[in-house]
Amino acid sequence: MKKKKRRWPRILFWVFIGVPGIILMLFALLNWVVMPIIARHNKEVTIPNLVGLEKTEAVRTILSAGFKLGDIRTVTDTSFLPNHVVSQYPGAGRMVKPGRAVHLDISRGANRVIIPDIVGMPLAMAIARLEQDHLVVAEIESLRTPNIPPGQVIAIHPNAGTEIALDLPVSLAISTPVGSFPIPNLLGMELETASGIIASQGLILGTVKHAQSEEPVGIVMVQYPEEGMSVREGDTVHLIVASPPLPDSHP
Repeated sequence: MKKKKRRWPRILFWVFIGVPGIILMLFALLNWVVMPIIARHNKEVTIPNLVGLEKTEAVRTILSAGFKLGDIRTVTDTSFLPNHVVSQYPGAGRMVKPGRAVHLDISRGANRVIIPDIVGMPLAMAIARLEQDHLVVAEIESLRTPNIPPGQVIAIHPNAGTEIALDLPVSLAISTPVGSFPIPNLLGMELETASGIIASQGLILGTVKHAQSEEPVGIVMVQYPEEGMSVREGDTVHLIVASPPLPDSHP
């Protein structure tokens, strides 16, 4: 009769050596293989400072740091040289994951500007918008357009979106009313601007009087006919504009 082999040594081997060994191997695999992959996946890096860099250098810095190049806008900024980074998003010093897109604003320089789209605006609003970009209206042409509200800009030259030097003038074409129409508001405009609007509407500039005021010199303070009153082509418009106040005569 054969003796039964004892299984206790084998069981003890697995309990005290085999199982702990397997656990150690799994721990090592987790620590040396899995965790580094997870850490690399979740690792965040610092966005470099790109403001002031030339465009080509900024793009090279973005790509070499492991980021993607995002949108690039061209803006007018007097404090930066042309083709240099004005601002960035995300900002310098932000912690983000590799592969994040970095967006740039690039200066076109101080002396150039893109003509805004003002077609469809009332003339006064269009001129104010152009003045924001330091553009000068040199000519206003009137075109009779019965199907378009009077005084509305219907064309600009050079075309909207064109990049030009600040000292180049622009010209506008506006719709001219047929028959009677309400006179536009001229208050608060410079005399030269108001005169251009009056002429573009087929009206005649009449008497221009000056009155002492704290308002900037040459600003229209009173108009007649008043805003909204009905006029016809050839009617006369009278203005009162601001002049400097008299100096104080008291010691």
